Amino acid sequence: MSALPAPAPPWRAVVALSVTMIIAWGSQYYAIAVLAPAIGEAEGWSREAIFGAYSIGLLSQGLCSFPVGLLLDRFGGRIVMSVGSVLSALSLAALAWAPSEPWFFAAWVLTGAAMAATQYEPAFATITASFGEQARRAITILTFAGGLASTVAWPITAALLPRLGWRDTYLVWAAAALLICLPLHAAFLPGTRVARGTPRRPLGPILRTVAFWFVALAFTTGAVLFSIVAVHAIPMLQEAGLSATAAVAVASFTGPMQVAGRVLEFAGLQRVRPSRVAILAAAAQPVAILALMGVEPWWWLAGAYVVLYGASGGILTIVRGTVPAELFGREGYGAVAGALVTPGIAARAIGPYAAAWLWQASGGDYRPVQIVMVACGVIAALAFVGAARSAPVRST
Repeated sequence: MSALPAPAPPWRAVVALSVTMIIAWGSQYYAIAVLAPAIGEAEGWSREAIFGAYSIGLLSQGLCSFPVGLLLDRFGGRIVMSVGSVLSALSLAALAWAPSEPWFFAAWVLTGAAMAATQYEPAFATITASFGEQARRAITILTFAGGLASTVAWPITAALLPRLGWRDTYLVWAAAALLICLPLHAAFLPGTRVARGTPRRPLGPILRTVAFWFVALAFTTGAVLFSIVAVHAIPMLQEAGLSATAAVAVASFTGPMQVAGRVLEFAGLQRVRPSRVAILAAAAQPVAILALMGVEPWWWLAGAYVVLYGASGGILTIVRGTVPAELFGREGYGAVAGALVTPGIAARAIGPYAAAWLWQASGGDYRPVQIVMVACGVIAALAFVGAARSAPVRST
């Protein structure tokens, strides 16, 4: 008797996750950039306090990523991400109802936990568990939608703010998590556990490998570079001599270039092992920062910076989902991926403030910050090289 064919991958899950990624990233990550000035004006809270609370949320996300990975291994994406949608709705409502700064800080701690259960890492784990050899393609397609999160969220948030105020705007996002994300997660995500066969795969052997720590180092240093660019790119471009309008225009091309990088990965790099793609993309990032450092005498390097940084950053988002499966296997993927990204998420919270401190200590000069960014990019690329050489290839 011939073996039954394997069931077709549930591509409807990718469609559902494409919608929920836009809402999750838009409400939890991007909306604060639009709402922060209004929050400060309405409540009298300092900008430092508002973004400090947001950073606490990112730290909470980092701390929750590993236990969420264990839950994904045990229960699967449908349950974990559905619960995450409920938690997201509750946390965003808590932000909306915050009567004081301490409440606002506490609400961001809860929001960080929701981030860990609704953003890329649980989505990548869910896809990896269900798609097998086609997981890389599915992850790439999902990141196309994720790249549109800021493009969708910023205009929606900006349109709601003058009509509703910052509190009711957060309530609208809370309603979207409950009424859109929860049904999509519950109805269309597969219930496949990430750790097949046994619900818990011992992490000890993996944690003792050199490759694991190389990948964790690459993710962490890459996250530092990413977080600094996210907050300081426009001031850096202005310091280099661009007008405020020109700096915003250049920075705004980062998103389209990320999508272009993902198209390149999808169309041209699918046959290259993810670890090799990671090396190439990581190596492009310090080159991009060097181009940024040269904008002052040669303004045209601003274009080289945004193309290199945006395209490589778009590819590295995919790498976060594909490299762990290649190097360490798919069994227990959720816990492994959660452990790998935990320090990186914490670094993402600290990076902008460390850069601001270094800028201030340097007398308002971004050059030392940019040198640190180049060093982070070089370390990330070398760490990916070390990981590729020291780990046995499990799957592609």
